[in-house]
Amino acid sequence: MTKEQIQSSKPVDKSLGIVLAAVTTVKAKYIEDANYYLRESGTKEEQRIDAFEGSLFGKHDDYPEDKSRDGSLIALPLKPGSYELCNWGLYIATGVSFTDIHPAKPPVPLKFTISPGEITYIGDLHIEPIMGKNLLGISIPGGGNPGISDNSAVDLQLLRKKYPNLQDWPVRTNIIDGQAWDIIH
Repeated sequence: MTKEQIQSSKPVDKSLGIVLAAVTTVKAKYIEDANYYLRESGTKEEQRIDAFEGSLFGKHDDYPEDKSRDGSLIALPLKPGSYELCNWGLYIATGVSFTDIHPAKPPVPLKFTISPGEITYIGDLHIEPIMGKNLLGISIPGGGNPGISDNSAVDLQLLRKKYPNLQDWPVRTNIIDGQAWDIIH
């Protein structure tokens, strides 16, 4: 299922659909990446979508004016059908090493549908780090709290700037209900 993100200079096959999502986290130097995993319903093969994919020399941020979040707006072509978000993760720098945070057990899948020739905006997929303190009182990552919200007012404007080749594609807003994944209620 591995698909490449849409390139702004290349046309996209209208027999496909597009999933559109922001993948974001808090603005913090210690966060190296935030990611969500999706798959076609009924399959096991997962596709990872990252907030900072390919950012070897600093994090790319599609939201520099937003003081509360960093991340990327992702447009991914998919064949029409039923899909689900199936997991999430945070990659955090912890001094001289890194911590990869995921749920202990995979969460319940969150479903959405892709239609041909249409962009489906599923929301801002945000992960908030949960910090704790070690025995010395130093802050350390203890987990993450994923959340999904409607940021379409900003994200759909950014879509038109970042992907001019998708100007004539209709957009359906279908914010996934992510309450089942919310750790802190």
